[in-house]
Amino acid sequence: MYIVWAHPRSASLTAQVVQEIQGEAAERGINVSSLDLYRSGFNPVLEVDDEPDWSNPQKQYSPEVHRLFGELEDKDTVVVVFPVWWYSFPAMLKGYLDRVWNYGLGYGPGGALGNKKIRWVALVGGSQEGFVKYGWEKNMTDFISGSMGYLGVEDAKIDFLYNTIGVEEGIGDSDAHYQQLFAQARGIVADLNK
Repeated sequence: MYIVWAHPRSASLTAQVVQEIQGEAAERGINVSSLDLYRSGFNPVLEVDDEPDWSNPQKQYSPEVHRLFGELEDKDTVVVVFPVWWYSFPAMLKGYLDRVWNYGLGYGPGGALGNKKIRWVALVGGSQEGFVKYGWEKNMTDFISGSMGYLGVEDAKIDFLYNTIGVEEGIGDSDAHYQQLFAQARGIVADLNK
């Protein structure tokens, strides 16, 4: 399993969710490695060297892109963990997807992502009711599902962890609420073989 995650604070709830997923995977004997985009020194800006070349699926991208894609290439499962900001990914994660899951590597001729299980774990600050009411859950699900289809990934799923700020839905016991979120995150690992 390879976990890619993005949050500027190393002690964030996002980081804690990553730890829960890693712990559950380890308990199940799953080998786990991860990429913390903020602390890895990753540059999310797509420069000319890493721009897809549709006429050349064997294009040699920057060494950083080849190194990072190599880290996930032999993994059967990729888990992407992120906070939902402005109803989308953090820019750091979007830059990773643009640069690393690139043409000829992740998709297109020779693309290696199609045979992987990919799980998306989206931490939503607000309530599920509000997120659904305004169409954001459907919007993100459609966007991610469409992206996975474009990559040729057949086994992809998105899980939303709601009310991560803990102020909506009348939550009286925030510790119990966060424990429920952690259990939901661990369940993602438990459900991999279903």
